[in-house]
Parts: sequence; C-alpha cells; structure tokens
Amino acid sequence: MTGVGKQVKFKDKGGDGHTVMGTIEDEVFHMVSDYKHVIQRIRFAEDVSWDGSTHAYRTGYWTYDGKGSRIVWGQYTQFLTEIEYRVLLQKAMDKGWQIFAYSPNTALKEVRDD
Repeated sequence: MTGVGKQVKFKDKGGDGHTVMGTIEDEVFHMVSDYKHVIQRIRFAEDVSWDGSTHAYRTGYWTYDGKGSRIVWGQYTQFLTEIEYRVLLQKAMDKGWQIFAYSPNTALKEVRDD
C-alpha cells in the first residue's frame, strides 16, 4: 500500500467540506511486524502553505484492520523505537529530502521571525 500520487485532504472543522492540502510526491517506509511506518513528502496545493514552504511531511502507518481482511491507514499515533525511527529518517535523508537542510536553530529562528 502506498499513498504516492494521492491527494491529502483535511476535514473542515465545523462543516462538511474538506480542504485539499496537497499531493503525496514520495514516501519512505520501514516495516515493523505488520505495520508499514511511513513518512510522506507532500507538495502543497497552491495557496495552502501558511509559511511559504513548498512541501509538508506526514508520518503514519498502514496496517491490517481488526479482522485482518484489508489494509488501512492507522488511526492511532505511531510508536517506533529509537533505532526504527532512525532507519526511517535515514531513508528520507538518502533520498535528499530537504527537511534536513537546516540546523534546528536556523529553522526555529525562521518560525519565530514570522
């Protein structure tokens, strides 16, 4: 199961509609038992980014439903060991994703300056 090429939509709070946030361009994954943990690289739709970023990143997992009959997007918070999370992050780094281009202090300064 992959999300590449699919739109990411957020439910509009207090209403019935949805906002298209962007499209999943790429993803990396790490299998742990029957859980496929992913980081998805999402290109923002036009005029959606609130800070000028072109991309956003979403983490989550795919797993079997309670009956074991179909694969579903996980509804609970991800839980990975330190080593497992490093493996997942390394895969994103190996693809050259720009989320690693800033030092934490530089990134925080940019957010605080707004």
